[in-house]
Order: sequence, then C-alpha cells, then structure tokens
Amino acid sequence: MKTIICWLLVIVFSVAATSYAAQPDKRSERTKYQNELEKLKKENPKEYEKIKKGYVIAAELVLAALGYGIGPFSGTLDEKIRSALRTYEKKRNIPVTGDPLSFDTMQQLESDMKTIEYHPISLPFLHVSTDLWEDGYVSASGTWVLSNEKMGEPEQTSKINCYRSMNRCIEAVAVIGGEGSERRLFVDIEIYEIERWDAHEIVTKPLQTTFGCVRYLRRFNRLQKSVTGIRSTISDEGICKGVDTQEKHMVLTDGFKVFWDLLQEHNKKRGRLLNISPDLLQYLESDKKEKSK
Repeated sequence: MKTIICWLLVIVFSVAATSYAAQPDKRSERTKYQNELEKLKKENPKEYEKIKKGYVIAAELVLAALGYGIGPFSGTLDEKIRSALRTYEKKRNIPVTGDPLSFDTMQQLESDMKTIEYHPISLPFLHVSTDLWEDGYVSASGTWVLSNEKMGEPEQTSKINCYRSMNRCIEAVAVIGGEGSERRLFVDIEIYEIERWDAHEIVTKPLQTTFGCVRYLRRFNRLQKSVTGIRSTISDEGICKGVDTQEKHMVLTDGFKVFWDLLQEHNKKRGRLLNISPDLLQYLESDKKEKSK
C-alpha cells in the first residue's frame, strides 16, 4: 500500500509541483495551482481525467488507512468518497469541498500520507569505552542531540574511534534522510585531528565542513565517560546564506531513548489523524484508566 500511495502521489502532484514549488505565499501557490489545473482541463481533457483519477485513488488509499471506511477502491469521485472527504476536511479544519483536487485537501492528504508511512528507526544504545585511555585508544557510539533540547537530527548514529598514535579521531556517521517511503540511509566518514589528549580529556581541532559554512569539534571526558561537540557557524554568505548562526552544543546520547521518544510522538500524531468512533474512543479511554490503576 505504501508503494502504491507514493507512486500515485508522484504522478498526481507532478502538475502541482511545477506550479507552486517556488511560491512562498500560500495564496499565490493556490492561485497558480488552480490556474494550471484549469488550463490542463481545457487544453488536455484526457490528461486531466487521468490526473483526476490518480488523485481520487490516492485519496481513497489515505482515507482508508485513517479509518474513513473507504473501499473497494474505484478511482471514481462518487458520493461515497465525497462524503468521506467532507468528513476528513472538517476534522482537519480545511475548506470543506469533497474534492481531492482542492488545493488545501491535496496538500493535507500528502502531509498525512507522509505521517502514515513514517516509522522511527531503532537506534543503538550509548556506549563509551575509556578502558584503554592510557594505551591510546578510546571509542564511543550513540546518537547526537542538542543540549537542552529534545533532539537535533534524531535518526542518526555515530561511531567514533580515537587513536593517540595517529593523532586522529575517526567518526563514522549514518543518517536517515528524506520523507515517507522515500527515506534513505546516508553514510559519511569524518576525520578529526586531536588538539589535546591528556589524563582527563581528549579535544579535537575544529573540522570544517565541505561547503565551509560550519565547523565541528569533539570532546571526550574520561571521568564522566561523556562525548560532547560544538557546531559553530563561520560563514552566512553565498551558499551559506540562511544557515543558523547560533552556536550549537551537542551531546552523544542513548539512541534507543531518542527512538522511543520519536515513536511515542509519532503514535500520538498518527492517533490524532485516525477517524475513531465515539464508542471505541470511550472504550479505549476506560481501558487506559483501568490499566493505570
């Protein structure tokens, strides 16, 4: 089902994508989208009907996943799908049209589809090894989060090995990027020169990123068995324009906790999207109270 939804939305949003991707104002986006759709309807009715059918099928699939009682899927905009769409639109606080080609409805369906398809990735536990500190080897693995914040880039994990003989700390980073079924794994290797390795701390020299916008440094604390980092901005001009200039303090932490927090947050968000009957909702609430006693 996920693959079908994704494939359909790639097709049916192709017209809209070219019309509003570069427009910052939502009213301009809506106007241009509607004009392009009307133009297609007049100049190429056959293609318009094909696009319309794709929208309807995509809407049926998303609404079915959210509990709106749609099916069997037909791709026909009949009263059953219109009624379900009106209920959906009302619940999502967007203009009630019963039309999957409506700009607001189309955007909301796409957004909710991404929520349906998303599932957090389980991340490794935190592990910091300092047993061989005096022998010149230290290692750590975990997930980077921002200090005093819930998370930075949540779905990533790092493995860091430091060698005193090489005067290097080598960090392997795996990051999940993209949305919905289009998420991909990206892997990178960063090599930090060590500025100081004493009995208490290892501190690296700042490492500048490829585009020269920011740089990072890493710090190991032997007593606390902790790994921290600092991200500082060194340029906000040219390709770096718009980069957050605030200094970021990072902590290598337990990836499973990050995963668990993401999972709970996702389940709540998805739960709010589901169309649940009042009777079932009352049952679930009473069952929750019973379990909490």
